[in-house]
Amino acid sequence: MKKRWLSILLVCGMLLTTLPSAVFAEGEEPSGCVCTAACTAEARNPECSTCGAEDAALEDCAKYEAKQENEPNDTQEPADPQEKAQEESKATEPAEEPTAPAKSQVAVRAAANNKAAAVQAAHTHCFCGGSVNAGGHTNHSDVAYTAWNGRSNITYTNNTAYVYLTGNATLGGHLQVYGKTLYLCLNGKTLSSNGKSKIEVKNGGRLVLCDCQGGGTIKGATKDVWGGACVYLYTSTFDMFGGKLTGGKVTKGGGGGAIALDDQQCVFNMYGGEISGNDGNNYGGAIFRKYDKNKPNITGGAFNMYGGTIKNNTALNGGAFASATGGTVNLAGGTISGNKATMDNKDAGGGAIYMRGCGTITISGNAQLTGNSSSLDGGAILMGWGTITISGNAKLANNTASRWGGAICQRTDDNRQSTINMTGGEISGNKASKEGGAVHVVDKNCTFNLSGGKITGNTSVDGGAIYLNQEPSKLNMTGGEISGNTATGNGGGVYIYRSGSVCNLSGGKIEKNTAKAGGGIYINPSNNGQLKLSGNPVVTGNTVSGKANNVYLPSGKTLTISGTMSSGASVGVKTANTNYPVVFSNAYGQNYETLFFADDTANAHVEYNDDQKLQLAAGAHKYNVTVTTEGSGTAQASAAKATEGETVTLTATPDEGYHFKKWDVLSGDVTITGDTFAMPAENVSVKAIFEAHSFTTEKAEAQYLKAGSTCTEQAEYYKSCAVCGLSSKGTAGEATFFSGNILSHDYGAWTSNGDGTHTRVCARDASHTETKDCHGGTATCTAKAICEDCGGAYGEMAAHDFTAEVAEEDYLKSPATCTTKAVYYKSCAACGKTSKGTDAEATFESGNVLGHDWGEPSYTWTAVPDGYMCVASSKCKNCDEDVGDIATMTYAVTKEPTCLKEGTGTYTATFSGAFGFPSQTKDITLPATGHDWGTTEYTWTPTEDGYNCTAKRICQKDKSHEETETVTAAYAVVTKPTCLTAGLGRYQASFEADWAEDASKDVTLSALGHDWGAWTSNGDGTHTRNCTKDSSHTEDGTCSGGTATCTERAICDVCGGAYGDLAAHNFTAEVAEENYLKSEATCTEPAVYYKSCKACGLTSEGTEQEDTFQYGNPLGHDYDTEWSQDETHHWYVCKRCQDVAELEEHTASGWITDKAATAKADGERHKECTVCGYILETDIIPATGSKTKPGKQDNTKTRTKTNAPKTGDDSTLLLWTALLGVSGVGVTGVVRYGRKRKDNE
Repeated sequence: MKKRWLSILLVCGMLLTTLPSAVFAEGEEPSGCVCTAACTAEARNPECSTCGAEDAALEDCAKYEAKQENEPNDTQEPADPQEKAQEESKATEPAEEPTAPAKSQVAVRAAANNKAAAVQAAHTHCFCGGSVNAGGHTNHSDVAYTAWNGRSNITYTNNTAYVYLTGNATLGGHLQVYGKTLYLCLNGKTLSSNGKSKIEVKNGGRLVLCDCQGGGTIKGATKDVWGGACVYLYTSTFDMFGGKLTGGKVTKGGGGGAIALDDQQCVFNMYGGEISGNDGNNYGGAIFRKYDKNKPNITGGAFNMYGGTIKNNTALNGGAFASATGGTVNLAGGTISGNKATMDNKDAGGGAIYMRGCGTITISGNAQLTGNSSSLDGGAILMGWGTITISGNAKLANNTASRWGGAICQRTDDNRQSTINMTGGEISGNKASKEGGAVHVVDKNCTFNLSGGKITGNTSVDGGAIYLNQEPSKLNMTGGEISGNTATGNGGGVYIYRSGSVCNLSGGKIEKNTAKAGGGIYINPSNNGQLKLSGNPVVTGNTVSGKANNVYLPSGKTLTISGTMSSGASVGVKTANTNYPVVFSNAYGQNYETLFFADDTANAHVEYNDDQKLQLAAGAHKYNVTVTTEGSGTAQASAAKATEGETVTLTATPDEGYHFKKWDVLSGDVTITGDTFAMPAENVSVKAIFEAHSFTTEKAEAQYLKAGSTCTEQAEYYKSCAVCGLSSKGTAGEATFFSGNILSHDYGAWTSNGDGTHTRVCARDASHTETKDCHGGTATCTAKAICEDCGGAYGEMAAHDFTAEVAEEDYLKSPATCTTKAVYYKSCAACGKTSKGTDAEATFESGNVLGHDWGEPSYTWTAVPDGYMCVASSKCKNCDEDVGDIATMTYAVTKEPTCLKEGTGTYTATFSGAFGFPSQTKDITLPATGHDWGTTEYTWTPTEDGYNCTAKRICQKDKSHEETETVTAAYAVVTKPTCLTAGLGRYQASFEADWAEDASKDVTLSALGHDWGAWTSNGDGTHTRNCTKDSSHTEDGTCSGGTATCTERAICDVCGGAYGDLAAHNFTAEVAEENYLKSEATCTEPAVYYKSCKACGLTSEGTEQEDTFQYGNPLGHDYDTEWSQDETHHWYVCKRCQDVAELEEHTASGWITDKAATAKADGERHKECTVCGYILETDIIPATGSKTKPGKQDNTKTRTKTNAPKTGDDSTLLLWTALLGVSGVGVTGVVRYGRKRKDNE
């Protein structure tokens, strides 16, 4: 019986294999949507149980129709022109033929795209953040960004993604952008490292960072960081438009507190944003261009800055940027400020930029490097090998270096020089604690080419602007300006130090610089540095202690005229030797003496000597005064030659018929005022202009009157010159003209006839007279009446009236006294005559008693044994009565005398008050106390050439008062040394100061010892040398030192001969090059290389050990962008290693109508995975005229599962085939078993 059941089951299994696989699929009941028209977001069918549900989606509607995938979608257009070009290039490539998805799948995916577009529309702006205009980015084009929480995976479409940060987040691991382009908007939020994580952009990837809201920040890693604590690049690009990179800290051997460019193909473009507060440890506080110790000459990589700020970052070298393998730095805008390079030894530096290797730095536009500092060299830039170009409005300002180069320090790498080309911009306000306030040209073959721009306001000890150090270092100045710089030592503008250092001046200006010596240019007296001049340079207005000091030439030093000089050149010269004449140039056979001038203008001037060399000659320079004429006349100057500032008077005398018109200045900077001018420091040429008279002007003035008007005629005048006003009187023509009115009678004044009448006479004709009676006037007691017309007296006088009381001096009889009033005579009320002497002599009193009128007090100071006494006195001005008072005296020292300055003592006189005398003071001078010098001390200081001796004495009263004199000691050998015995040398110091005695210092001269010749190899591992003083003396030795290599024997350190055996290969070198490659990098493992011989480069491949090493980074997984699927799961597969990622079970959707049922025809519907679109289940929707309900089909309408067309998966068919085979075997076995059993029965 059991066998029969088994047979039945096997037969059933065989029957099952003939059924479609969809019959066995698990599924939900069919959708209950009853809509006859598609629902929309604004209008849903409330009577439909499916679409009317609260959480229903539009795609659940049976009539839903979505946009097809091949319809255009504007939001997917790449905004970046570069990205768009990449998309277009991809469009031309042959496309794979994908398996055509079902129509329902297209609809679902299109719906998903529409949903995404709706979300993206909420965050749309240009990929720069919307407001950045810098570099080549000036046109804005909006793109849509997708929300990202900072932790989930980012979905890329065509290897490109646009995401914005939705909130503050912490990276759980590295954010990897490998071979893709990520547009990341910080959206005002903060993305922090978990301590080790950062953003990695590799393998041709690109990161575009912006911040549309402001305040967006990326906080860098601080643990186990090799470099690029915020962003790490490898063969990739980083474009920064906004946001801030901060807090990164390098803890290992690399650099770049914020960004690391790990190979020569990396590019960092900064258009905006901020990089601040990062620590690069060794190199590049903000940015690091990797140094590959195995490939020291590989250069490349680029940092382009168009805007933004890099500030307050630190590193041992390169506070903002560092590269030891060159590359390109292009600063066209933005600001680099407040960064620090903290290393103070081993040629470190670069407060902002540290560049070694073959590098290029271009600073242009409005780029600024300000306020950076270096603990050693290069407050802004340390350049080891390459070129710096400065132009436009670029500015390097207020940077500081603790040693050399307040702004820039120029060095060399492997004897490869660096060059600065400055055509514009400004280097200002920088400071170096030792040399080169702006630029220090340190190493040989370094060159600074200055053709434009301005170097101003910089300071240092030597070389306030530029310091030329090793030979040959050069400054080629064809233009630009070096001004207002200060050296507390020497060379306010330029310091020329070494013998091979050359300053070539052919243009530009060096002016208004100051120093202790060489306000403009200083040549070190101990070397043979060169100053070469040509063209039209200007070196003027430079000073030392307020006095002119332009080019300072120590004794024996000269400048070189290296080429033709031209008008406009002006160079002041000061020589240490003032025993004029002093030659200061080479012979150049041109008249250039006017292009140079003596700084010591009061005592010297420039002239040629007999050898055609320029020299400073004694006496102030006299410049030529040349006077010429134009027209008829003569002119001359008061002196044919004059010194600067001397007044020159000009005289111009016109010929007859001509007048002087004006002076024309033909050459020289002068202004002629009143025929005089002050002589400038150059030759002067003037011209007197004469022209002929033109008697055309008619001026009716007295100076031109020929004949006056009469009673019958007008006045006649001479005409005058229209230019100079000369009268035509006496000339050949004597041109005249008439002017004015004809005169009437011109009667004179009335004249009294003495008989009571008066007469007047016409001035033009004396025969005309007129007589009348006198009238008017009033007679008094002293005079007759006066006629109103002629003024003559006529008639009789009146009597006196002595009634007037006039208190005036004329009437005083007796003056007032201190005790009585004044008495006066009365006077005539009419004529004022006093009554004194008359019969009555009438008098009157007037005024007040005077009282005593004390005069100004006088004070008499008299020396007495214990100081001074003071007596005050005053006298009455009226009666000569006088009073006096003796003062009480006090004394105080009001200013103490010192060693050098007098003091002051003051006596104060105080009076009793009886007469109101005020207190008085008298100052006396207290003599200076004078110095109390202590014992003179002598200090010997060793120098390169011997010893200097300094004598010093200090005042015992004031320790700040001291006198010193330092001299170079003369040296002489007292006893010569021999081979075996020591000798004696003596340094003798002689002082000019009378308080310092000559001093000496003895030194022991070591025994000469044997003068051994060179060691000579004997070829047997030994060597021999002979004494050159005594050839019988020989010395043998065994060869030693040197290191044998695998290709050569060891070289003896002593004789230089080869000895010993070859060494074995040293397979310790790790060189990551193609010829050493053992296995390429995989997704999880870096490339493996054979180690090579450190000496000869032989690979260890095939040797006994075959040592290897790993280099580089794993490639990382490159997952397919399309899902892989089976019935239950979907996943991504790595293209290289087939690794599986994001393996998840399918998420089933609701029923999706593919084809609506009609009254006569069935419809179709399906369920699919909402993530990958895999068809999970299909079903038939019965015709609406059928009585069969959906899901309750008859035998002819069964459910099917049709995934094969989508995925090409034949595993189900194989399963059923295998099951069919097994069932067949089972049935056959049962039949045979039954037959066998029947036979047995």
